[in-house]
Amino acid sequence: MSFLARSRSVAASVAASGLALALSSMTVSAQDQTARLEKLIRDQQRQIEALRREVGGIRTQNARRTPAARNVVTKDGVVAKADDEPYVLKGGLPRSWRLPGTDIDVRIGGKVKADVIGRVGGDPSLGAEDLFAVAAIDTRRTRIGDSAFRIHGRESRFNIEFSKKETPLGPARILLEGDFFGAAGNQIASNSDSFRLRHAIVEVGPLLAGQWWTTFYDPGAYAETLDFAGAGGQTFIRQGVVRLQHRFANGFSIAGAIENPEGRVQFGPAAAVVSSRDTTPDFVGNIRYQGAFGHIQLGGAVTQTNAPNGVSGDEVGYAGTLHGRLNLPFLAPKDNIRFQATYANGATRYIQETAGVTAGVLPSVFYNPATGQAETQKTFGGYVAFQHWWTNELRSNLVYSYVRSDLPRFASAVTFKHSQYGAANLIWSPWADLDLGIEVQHGLREDRDNARGRQTRVQSSATYRF
Repeated sequence: MSFLARSRSVAASVAASGLALALSSMTVSAQDQTARLEKLIRDQQRQIEALRREVGGIRTQNARRTPAARNVVTKDGVVAKADDEPYVLKGGLPRSWRLPGTDIDVRIGGKVKADVIGRVGGDPSLGAEDLFAVAAIDTRRTRIGDSAFRIHGRESRFNIEFSKKETPLGPARILLEGDFFGAAGNQIASNSDSFRLRHAIVEVGPLLAGQWWTTFYDPGAYAETLDFAGAGGQTFIRQGVVRLQHRFANGFSIAGAIENPEGRVQFGPAAAVVSSRDTTPDFVGNIRYQGAFGHIQLGGAVTQTNAPNGVSGDEVGYAGTLHGRLNLPFLAPKDNIRFQATYANGATRYIQETAGVTAGVLPSVFYNPATGQAETQKTFGGYVAFQHWWTNELRSNLVYSYVRSDLPRFASAVTFKHSQYGAANLIWSPWADLDLGIEVQHGLREDRDNARGRQTRVQSSATYRF
């Protein structure tokens, strides 16, 4: 019973008792009246004492809750004041928290990666000390003095993400990410490296816009290498994208996008490869199926290469690709094979080895110096990677990549024609956030005149994700 109810009960009891006493005084003796009055007083004293104890208990309970400076963490990850009023909430994503006063989750992440790289045999690779670009291997034996050892942390990256579970169009998020593989710094003293934009997107329901992986590419099929460049036969493009995607309930999804174009042309065997006049976007799409076996993705791209001012002729190019990851539970629970096969005609940028990241760039379109006619460049590239888990903490990857171009007859003798790449690694993850690994890489480049260059490298890396 509450304090107020008990007070009213006592008052009612006193009034009733007084009325009874007055009535009894007319019929009972003075002795009986005195005895009843004494009993009434004792009952009232007991009730008053009980009320005092109740009031004291309420005051004690409130006093125990007053120290607001003491914080507690609940089993649900809520950091709260001692009076149970939460001021920091766990977000809906792993390692995220709720922005106070909103329904927005914030997450900060990234990684720090240290690489130790050494060339143990073969020909130099110009401008590729920090990654293994097979297309940059020297086939002419003219760069004997190039560096053969390097330690750096350029692959380290940082990102911040804001997300909401519900909007009128569905879930929404904003992601900003960068790493330090921008312009190289001075190795004499500071070893500074430039921070560069990696990803910058806004995603609302089925719409994604900003700088992101090309729709042609499947990050889920990426071959795991310690080498930053990885397999040359892969697609590896981040660019401006405006994409719509729809996911069906049966595991299928379909996506279509317009993306930033970058055609390249070459006028004659001795001329430099230059950018074309980009007047239309690249049109890119994919269809994907995800199941218990893994996933398969088909992709396609249509491009247009416009000759620079003063030269007539616009050429349409295209590329098609097949990506996938197949689980191999009959070998080990987490074993898998990842692969990609791509054919490009007038769209060499969609194969990494011929995209022009380093030496060995091929144009989308050649112009025959004798006739002035355009010829689109035809190239095939692909890779296959097997990942085996020795234990839950120890895994290995075996990667093989192949690229071949069908060059025109008038192409220069030193033009890149063919490459092969292989890598084998052992990676130990004592816990999920830490990778310690060692990797052996070997590459072969072949030019149009069949001149070849080879290189073998060893790389060890330590990566901590946060």
